[in-house]
Amino acid sequence: MEKTYYEPSYVHKFICDGPSCKAACCKNWQIEIDSKAANRYRDKDSNIADFKDGRYYLNLDKNNTCPFLTDKFLCGLQLTEGEKFLSGTCRTFPRRIYVVGDFCERTLSLACPLATKLALAEKIQFQTTKTDDEFEMYNPNVPDNLLDYLVEIQMTAVKILQERSLTIDQRLIILGFFLDRLDEIIIRDKLEEIDHIAALYHSKDFFDSEQVQLMLKSVRYDQAAYEKIMLEIFAKAEIITKPNLEARSMHVEILENYLVNEFFGNMYPWRTTGAISQNYGLFVLTYKILEALISEGDPIEIVAWFSRNIDHDVEYYNWLQTKTNLDILKTMEILRS
Repeated sequence: MEKTYYEPSYVHKFICDGPSCKAACCKNWQIEIDSKAANRYRDKDSNIADFKDGRYYLNLDKNNTCPFLTDKFLCGLQLTEGEKFLSGTCRTFPRRIYVVGDFCERTLSLACPLATKLALAEKIQFQTTKTDDEFEMYNPNVPDNLLDYLVEIQMTAVKILQERSLTIDQRLIILGFFLDRLDEIIIRDKLEEIDHIAALYHSKDFFDSEQVQLMLKSVRYDQAAYEKIMLEIFAKAEIITKPNLEARSMHVEILENYLVNEFFGNMYPWRTTGAISQNYGLFVLTYKILEALISEGDPIEIVAWFSRNIDHDVEYYNWLQTKTNLDILKTMEILRS
């Protein structure tokens, strides 16, 4: 059945090339599979998968690699049984697909090195496509009454994140004000006002206005608070290198593309079931970790490593959520206005 996808334009360029990337998605991390696939796989090897915490995971071999991976870095199951035999995870990755009303939003996970190169290569544009390809799809945490506004909300956030007249931190501050206003609209149950506030942020002269300058001036940067939280979250992640707390002006376009892909692909401001303010805090802190790391080497490799080892670490993310302040204005204080 043909489906309509709203997606970054780079998505259609993606073609998996396992031998070139050394099949990074098939080793060194937990590979979750669905129950039907687990049963199919167990017909091949009864010890192939374990059930824990309500989910099935492949048992990796002594090299911490999927046992079906060939010496040419290709999937042995796909070669012998065909793509339809695979689990939804293996067929879909690195695609992230969410059902949004009558269509789907699709992006690529930056845990895939090739996806990272595509996503970070140039300013992200969006498009609508149609395809009858069958992929694993998920339902987002977005409240039902807000599904019709999701694209408008996310594209307003993208407009803010791509505003190059501002620094990255300043864009995140303005994003915070937008989300704070959105939260207030939702609480008052005046959803019709979303169109008005979105139009304001999309207007040609808004970012040159005095209103934006007043927003930025109202935020007090707290360097001590920033350094304290950064050192704490680095320690929790067991990152040995000391965070480069001044690496804020490097690789601006790469960081912008990361933020756009992160916001859209993880369904912000509803990545988690928590409040919009908590999601904003999670978004800012996640970015700040990457920003403090990106000067350590090749930025593309750093983003891919970060997405694999931090962005996909459920336990770490659950802990990180406990560090997000429920007050958006408080979160803004670790940002330089």
